[in-house]
Amino acid sequence: MAEDKQVRKYAENLSYGKDSLASEIHGKANQERINKSIASCVRNYDKHMAEGNKGMAAHFKGQIEKWNRELNSLKAIKEEFFMNYASGRGGERMYSNYTDLSWDRDFFTERGQIALGDDLEFRFGVANDKGEMIWKKQEDITENWVVKGVEENDFMRLQQSAVKQRNDMGKPLDFDVDWEVSRILEKSDAWKVMASDKIGGRYFLNDYVVENQKAIESGQIPDDMLHPDSFNANFDNRLHQYYADRLRKAFDPNYQTPLEARKADELMAKTKTTNTEETNTENTQV
Repeated sequence: MAEDKQVRKYAENLSYGKDSLASEIHGKANQERINKSIASCVRNYDKHMAEGNKGMAAHFKGQIEKWNRELNSLKAIKEEFFMNYASGRGGERMYSNYTDLSWDRDFFTERGQIALGDDLEFRFGVANDKGEMIWKKQEDITENWVVKGVEENDFMRLQQSAVKQRNDMGKPLDFDVDWEVSRILEKSDAWKVMASDKIGGRYFLNDYVVENQKAIESGQIPDDMLHPDSFNANFDNRLHQYYADRLRKAFDPNYQTPLEARKADELMAKTKTTNTEETNTENTQV
């Protein structure tokens, strides 16, 4: 992806260090706006101090300190963004595909705007494809971030165990498949990772679309049932069923999912019908 390369190139050539001011790491235009606001507060602080109005002077001093805390917090968020963006194995992204990073990529590569609202609270904006500004408060930036954890490792450990136990088909698995899958999916945002990312070399959604192609094409499965949110394991069992089936197949290669069994039955019925029709035709001809 061009966007991905652009973000990584920015990170590799970053001229800012740990000692950089929190006001200077978002581009010169934003730094100038921030400095003007701070300078205005400093002038008001000096004015009220000179007039002996300590109450108003304390107000402006508090505003400067508040902005400083917010900017330092934003700096930490920017550092966290780049840490998650390329800190996995081989520099892979730790953000789940579930996370829409289009806003973040622009803002943290100095293509966003920092402005003050009427309430003197910082707002952070990025223009979308239509040129419309999408503004966020600081607390909104990380709200929907989903970072990959140990979900894949937990699942792969179970799958490898199932494969090893395959040699002794006379005994059942030494773990409860449904319980283990539920345990993985119920951890924080794990279900979002399992629905959106490659687990053991396969994507759940890709497999689901292929397996249910006819139902999707006929409208039996509408588009809203293909959105990642629709697979929330708290309300929907499709994600659970998929990973449970993968574990059962790892243990028993002949295991059939209910859908596979139904398709096999339909094929068998169709074959029988065809054979019967051919037999009747031959008898008629005789």
